[in-house]
Amino acid sequence: MNKRSTPLNEENRILSLDLMRGLALLGILLANSLHFQYGLFLIPDIHNYYPLGWIDHIAEGFIRTFATASFYTLFSFLFGYGMAFLKERLEQQNKPFSSLYFRRTLILLLVGFIHGTFIWDGDILFIYALTAFILFFFLKLKERGLLTWAFLFLFLMALSIASPEDESTLALDEQLVNYSLEEKEVLTSGSYFDVVSFRLLADPLGLGIAGDVIINATGMVSVLGMFLLGAFVARKKWLLNVSKHRNLFVRIWWITLLVGFPCKIAFLFNDTYAFEMLHTTIGGPLVAMFYASSIALLTSNPKWGKRLQPLAYVGRLSLTNYLLQSLVFTTLFYGYGFGLFNKIGIVSGVVLVIVFFFLQIIASRWWLSRYHLGLFEWMWRAGTYLTLPKLRR
Repeated sequence: MNKRSTPLNEENRILSLDLMRGLALLGILLANSLHFQYGLFLIPDIHNYYPLGWIDHIAEGFIRTFATASFYTLFSFLFGYGMAFLKERLEQQNKPFSSLYFRRTLILLLVGFIHGTFIWDGDILFIYALTAFILFFFLKLKERGLLTWAFLFLFLMALSIASPEDESTLALDEQLVNYSLEEKEVLTSGSYFDVVSFRLLADPLGLGIAGDVIINATGMVSVLGMFLLGAFVARKKWLLNVSKHRNLFVRIWWITLLVGFPCKIAFLFNDTYAFEMLHTTIGGPLVAMFYASSIALLTSNPKWGKRLQPLAYVGRLSLTNYLLQSLVFTTLFYGYGFGLFNKIGIVSGVVLVIVFFFLQIIASRWWLSRYHLGLFEWMWRAGTYLTLPKLRR
């Protein structure tokens, strides 16, 4: 018997998942457009946030309501779904899973480190890879265990709402302002070497290595909850037959719509720490599930599946397109590139996002008409399966 594992064939792909990935990439770029323009920690007082006045204010509210904290969360859900789906597929074929899983995760860790160090420090792949090492052990659980732990981790993040604002919070805010002022100077006029050096040497929280541990650990807890929720949905196979479970998806759609968006909108009118955490830890995941259930319901109708197909082109090249977004937008905004950092405003940033994503749709469709995989997807599969997958059609 051939024990070598092989990648998933094109004909076995799930359309709704590719559409969700494409939508997530659009939302991630929209949310990240603020960070590309104004740095890692968004502090309006030290930046030229609103050159167009109320129009920029409306654009910022739109991004924070519909994009911030929801699309990287949706991406986390899809990552967990993919890992659980991979495990089940390999076990059904009586092929090894653990060695393949750890190779796949180590490659992602390396790519995340390179991306976060040499391209953009808002990288999410490194945190995903660190969390994936932990996810491996949770994938041994049954469905109920996955769902229970998912809610526990998400609830643990939601508890931050109750954290009081005290002197330590004020001291942290001051530290972040000082960091952001240095960051602004480097990203505005620094060379590429200056930017990389700043990423390696700067200390956002002022806590040294302990600060890095806190940032990574906090991100891992949040991501792990969505990983496990995605793994649970993969085990239930709901997305393989949405019509059969339509009532369930409709209930999820209404609950996440009526609870998720109010949690996010409240922060626009009260920007205290508690409402920020409500926005991020409760509103973010709920709105992510609103988007996921919306795509699932729409793709149960063949006409809508065809209309949304452009998103799937981008979603099938998700890793390549994600890295390309960082490469292009850091070049546009940072001083070693076109130097638009802190200059064009939020509305202009949104226009750039829409134009660039439209170009990604065109380029992805063109690429997939000639090749089976994106360049980074091809490299990831080659390292994961220890064989060179077919690239050219």
